[in-house]
Amino acid sequence: MAGANLVLAITDLMSVSLPERGIACRLLAASLLGLLVCFVLASARLRGLLVNSAWLTGGALAVGVLPGTFLAVAIAKTSVVGRRLIEGLLVALLFVPLYVQAAAWHAVWGPTGWLTDQSPWLAGWRGAVWVHGVAAIPWVAIAVSAALKSIPREFEEGALMDANAWSVVTRVSLRRAGVGVVAASLWVAVICFGEIAVTDLFQVRTFAEEIYTAANLGVLGGVVTAWEDTPQLATRDLWLGTTAVLMLVLATIAVIWFWLPSSVRESPGERWVWQLGVGRHLFSIATWLLVVMLVGVPVVSLLNKSGMQTRQVDERIVRQWSAAKAVSLVFRSPWEHRRECRWSFAIGGVAAAAATSTGAVIAWGLRTRRLPAWPTVLLLAFGFAIPGPLTAVWLIGLLNHSADSIWSALTWCYDHTVLAPVLVQFFRALPLATLVLWSQLASLPQDVLDSATSEGAGWWTRLFVVALPQRWPAVAAAGCMSLIVSVSELAATLLLAPPGVATLSMRIFGLLHYGSDDRVSALCLALAMAIGLLTAAVWSVYDRSGRQTG
Repeated sequence: MAGANLVLAITDLMSVSLPERGIACRLLAASLLGLLVCFVLASARLRGLLVNSAWLTGGALAVGVLPGTFLAVAIAKTSVVGRRLIEGLLVALLFVPLYVQAAAWHAVWGPTGWLTDQSPWLAGWRGAVWVHGVAAIPWVAIAVSAALKSIPREFEEGALMDANAWSVVTRVSLRRAGVGVVAASLWVAVICFGEIAVTDLFQVRTFAEEIYTAANLGVLGGVVTAWEDTPQLATRDLWLGTTAVLMLVLATIAVIWFWLPSSVRESPGERWVWQLGVGRHLFSIATWLLVVMLVGVPVVSLLNKSGMQTRQVDERIVRQWSAAKAVSLVFRSPWEHRRECRWSFAIGGVAAAAATSTGAVIAWGLRTRRLPAWPTVLLLAFGFAIPGPLTAVWLIGLLNHSADSIWSALTWCYDHTVLAPVLVQFFRALPLATLVLWSQLASLPQDVLDSATSEGAGWWTRLFVVALPQRWPAVAAAGCMSLIVSVSELAATLLLAPPGVATLSMRIFGLLHYGSDDRVSALCLALAMAIGLLTAAVWSVYDRSGRQTG
């Protein structure tokens, strides 16, 4: 229930205003037209980068849509064994950083992977497409399962009178949940257009990767010749590419918005579920095999790489695995990288606290109609979807000034403090924190708030004395999720971290370029375990609060 509540919270937020399908259709058409215009006006260089990003998106969807849809049907419409655990694992996968997933699959099919014979299979375009595709599976699964759970029970039960359960799932349920596939696909496109962790590792040139490279070289904003006489992005192309990404975000919102008029929130006990009968165990085995591939294979690969060691036997070098070394290295890695851990959690903690506090105020403003819903959704979505390197470039322009400028104090903060990485991680975590808090504050009974108002409680008093104490699990969940997102942020932090500051994401990203050896594998496994435990705690708290308010 917690997963469905979290994913469907955005539909609640948007349904506060303008739920007409005609407006959603016009917004979708305008965003697609905007994409076409950006592509037509782009230079040959930018057009090639956008095409590369589109190819990456298409490959990721080819890998991720079918498995994700299968898992969505399993957890939302069947009596598969352990479906709540499967849903929890999929939600946890959403928060595992892409660079950790890249390291895990690199340990499987990379240059020194345990399934690599001679030449590595995971390289170049194949590597980038595979990692993004596997990372897309949980997004598709959660989005489609949310759409499936919103189907009114009477539609499917009415269809059961004329067809069997299999036909109802394939011809009724999946057709009505098609919008979930479209929304997830567009969101995967946003990720592929905005992330650099995977493309930089496998040397695939995309729009976000080009921004990061140019910004790192200090040549962003003009046509400058770099290596091999390749021109960098001009300012015009920079804005056109950014607009293209924003058009993708608008298209995603429009698709969700189009779904709203026919979306009916149902509790798990009220929706129709296919009781599999004698085939339940076979279907459960197939489902769990896919889950093991998604979760178990990467974990086992990292564990295998962490424990691999070499020794000499009869003038031959023999590689063998040591369980003692693997366990020791995994549990030692946080201490060995304690400096990076301190910086990660210090920066991420401040950013998460600020995002949770600000998100609570925004969510309360939406709950009390002090803030307009639709513009707020757009701003939050744009803040989450803008490529990290581009956000870093804008923050550099905001904070970096000449010595004779009246804003020179900001330059000192930029050079000598962690203000810049805190700000960028705050902007990345704020949409998620607001979404989580909104989904819970919106469920507060209006008569409780009216009673507090009649007693003389003002807007702030109702928030801090009435609302937040009753929804403290949501506050805790929002804070933990914000911390996970902040610690995992890479693209902008790489460009913004001041001298002498290195986070876990930066350390792992650097080590990955030297191969997925035992050190980076152990560190990635330790980070994945920490994120998994934190996500499980959030899941438990949020699920309990969802049952109390449902």
